[in-house]
Amino acid sequence: MVFPRQAVMDRGTCRTRAWGKTRAASSGYITVGGLPTGPIRRKNALTVAAIGVVESAVAVLVFVFGCAVGSFLNVCIWRIPRGMSITKPRRSLCPRCKSSIRSLDNIPLLSFLVLRGRCRDCGAPISWRYPVVECLTGLLFAALYLLQGTRQEGAAGQVIVMGLLIALLVVASAVDIDFLIIPDEVSAFGLLGGLLAGLLLPEMHVGSEPYHTFRSLTGAHHLDGLIGSAVGAMSGGALVLVFAMIGALIFRKQAIGFGDVKLMAMVGAFVGWKVVVLAFFVSPFFGLLYGLPLLFLKGQHVMPFGPFLSGGAVLVILFRSAACHHLNQYLQMIAELLRPVFH
Repeated sequence: MVFPRQAVMDRGTCRTRAWGKTRAASSGYITVGGLPTGPIRRKNALTVAAIGVVESAVAVLVFVFGCAVGSFLNVCIWRIPRGMSITKPRRSLCPRCKSSIRSLDNIPLLSFLVLRGRCRDCGAPISWRYPVVECLTGLLFAALYLLQGTRQEGAAGQVIVMGLLIALLVVASAVDIDFLIIPDEVSAFGLLGGLLAGLLLPEMHVGSEPYHTFRSLTGAHHLDGLIGSAVGAMSGGALVLVFAMIGALIFRKQAIGFGDVKLMAMVGAFVGWKVVVLAFFVSPFFGLLYGLPLLFLKGQHVMPFGPFLSGGAVLVILFRSAACHHLNQYLQMIAELLRPVFH
């Protein structure tokens, strides 16, 4: 009986003859159809499984770290709009009895559960915003690590910078929900931070990835990064400003606050013009999910727009390569359609 594939052992080397072609495999292993079997495949499977376990463990640690960052963000959310320093007093205080919160009562998530959502000293209820911000920050940090930190596009420096942006967006959103303002301390600090990140990490804006602004402009890598960051800031701010002016003309009143303009300028400085444009057009969908129930059930017409801009920004940041890839395809299609017009 003749088989189409016959494995022949020759001096410790497996050679597979298939339809007149000879394939060589590692010594001591037989291949079937050119694919390794036995110990090689098992070794590869174990390697993949080990990498998965390590990545999962790191993601858990990143989540815990994110929860700790979220605890600090709660301090910023409470103090910044009230004109308080975020460093003094050093310990957080109960808003009702003004007693200092003990270290054991300040463990993210766990302390809220142990205390059953009440102050240990006066029994006043603790807002659900505190554990929500902590958990949300932890989840976003873990998602950022899993979606970008484990890939080539997510170099450590870029992931850290994106984590800083997400933290700023959480603060801006929470303050906007409570006070209908976005603090300049957040936007101005973020804008400067984004420009500095573009200068120090030009690969955030310069390169061949779909979300990059350009491959090269001046030949000076760091200067190109700074220019890409500035283009993103101007694009984000100008886009929101134009729609704010259009809304004011249509509704005869302010439709989008200037704080939202500065917020998107900050986002653009970090992520570039492509991501910030996509984030702006994604954000209304978040607004509809939140605003329509308020409009029809309570008749409420005024709502913060910052959280929806932030939600759109975070969503596009997490999937920026895929999102910008589709954007580039649409831009190329539009360019092809317009080419006969300009020739």
